[in-house]
Amino acid sequence: MLEVSFIINCIIVIFEIIILVHIKGKKNILKYYTYLQNFLAMVISLLFIVVLIVTKVTNITIPEFIKGLRYIETCGLVSTTIIFVLFLKAGKKTKINQDDFIKGFNHNFANIILHYICPLLSLISFVIFERNIILNSGYWTIIVVIPSCIYWLIYIILTSTKSWKEPYDLTYKKKIWEVLVMITIPLSFILISFIVWNIK
Repeated sequence: MLEVSFIINCIIVIFEIIILVHIKGKKNILKYYTYLQNFLAMVISLLFIVVLIVTKVTNITIPEFIKGLRYIETCGLVSTTIIFVLFLKAGKKTKINQDDFIKGFNHNFANIILHYICPLLSLISFVIFERNIILNSGYWTIIVVIPSCIYWLIYIILTSTKSWKEPYDLTYKKKIWEVLVMITIPLSFILISFIVWNIK
């Protein structure tokens, strides 16, 4: 089972590298939720691959910290898909477009990989092929939402203080609906982490 997980995580890393190295402004990796989550996914999957190799060679068990990181990765990527589909897809400034990438790179390919393929691969690997890797502490259900909530807290602060050019089309001051969106997005992280935890 873990052999399949190893292959899937290798595919995730390869896809992420292909997309992320073609981003025109590398600072966007930290500015946009999709790029940030996928960058973290690349790092965590790479670390997970290394740990799988080490455990295979030495017969030691996978550390709890690494198991937790895979949980964080999966929930983060699933959040990326759900938030994109439910809240951001229709926004003018939310779609990945050609301006984000080096000339000649297909932005539609990047959109499919970052918003659909990698999240699905991570979820399948975590829920099915990593089923025997058990997280011992329920605290991970709290820890897993912290990175995403911190991002959106910083997002709200920087946007409300006009400290940056808002990366998303969420001018939440103008409509009650947009305020609800800003509240619902962090709450969705908690729901997603709960669902993934219980499916696992």
